Amino acid sequence: MTILILSQIIFNLVISIAVIVVAALISIIAFETIKFIRGIKNFVEGVNKESAELYEKANKFLENISNLSFISKFFKKKKSK
Repeated sequence: MTILILSQIIFNLVISIAVIVVAALISIIAFETIKFIRGIKNFVEGVNKESAELYEKANKFLENISNLSFISKFFKKKKSK
């Protein structure tokens, strides 16, 4: 009878340790997943910011080109009668 009780105690301890290890692994995976998602979010925000700046710079460049005297002749609209 003592062997049965001892084996139940050992079984319960092993199961408890296994549950704790699995819970710790799940929490580590969840933490790393959240960290990865935040990294992707920061990357996308950086790309959006850079693309907006590039769009503004391209518009300024085109405005400055159209202000040049010899190029503005090409971009002028012809008056229709």
